[in-house]
Amino acid sequence: MRLTWKPGILNSALHAAGAIARGRTLVDPVLQAALAEPAEALQQEIVASGVPAGAFRRALTGFATQFDAPRQLVERALVKVEGGGAKGDLKVAKLTAVVTAVVQAFQKCAPNAADDLRLRERPLREQWEARGNGLLRQIALLTDERLIVSEATVVLVQPVLGGGGEAHLQQNAVSFEAVLTNAVPQLPEVVRLAWLLAQLQCDLPMFSDHVNAQRLPHVAAFALLPAVLQAAAEVELGPFSVEQIGRAIEAWQLPKLADLDLPNVVHDWWQTYLVDRPSWPVALTALDRMLG
Repeated sequence: MRLTWKPGILNSALHAAGAIARGRTLVDPVLQAALAEPAEALQQEIVASGVPAGAFRRALTGFATQFDAPRQLVERALVKVEGGGAKGDLKVAKLTAVVTAVVQAFQKCAPNAADDLRLRERPLREQWEARGNGLLRQIALLTDERLIVSEATVVLVQPVLGGGGEAHLQQNAVSFEAVLTNAVPQLPEVVRLAWLLAQLQCDLPMFSDHVNAQRLPHVAAFALLPAVLQAAAEVELGPFSVEQIGRAIEAWQLPKLADLDLPNVVHDWWQTYLVDRPSWPVALTALDRMLG
């Protein structure tokens, strides 16, 4: 896999604001305080605009991997979630204003973020070049070789949560908190990056036709979780167990789904998959139904 690496200031700002909107506490209390008001204003404006909040935020952060202008991000995101011609000038203007305020507050609080991210890039690239493609080969053997893209973009974002990130399936890119040390010793950062990259093809029709489109991002995340942990065990980068799945769910900040024992649900689904070896589309559809 050929990777393009780049620092993402817009992505960093939107990633941090999104975390605050979900009730997360940033590792930097100064940044938390600086973004609290603009992040809340962005959330309120998204609600007031009537767009589906989750889908709109995913579209914003996805397009931020490609474009730098807040208005362009807002326009693209609105077209994505509402369809062509659905956006209005007033809606665009209001959402652009609050997105711009989030970015400005982030840049004021972290003026050297771009330089810092560039410094973090080299050690992360070296770790990936040493172990990453071996992990992907194992994931391909365990799942479907068509899941592995030939190239992708890694957008480095400030490690505001100590290990967050997102796979942007439609942009063939990932946002990756540029953490240089393994916060959880059993979960190397290179494994987390492989997990994000392995999700990027899950939106292809051959895989996703029977998966609920709104749930696809988290279905893909949970489906590739045991695959990457099993692959990591194969190359001696960590254990594989239900406890390790639970550890990764917590450390990699996957969504909590009510009334589900997620580590055991995912572990049981994976063990059934390994025994029966259905096609990957069938396996994804089964997991979608289990996660509801």
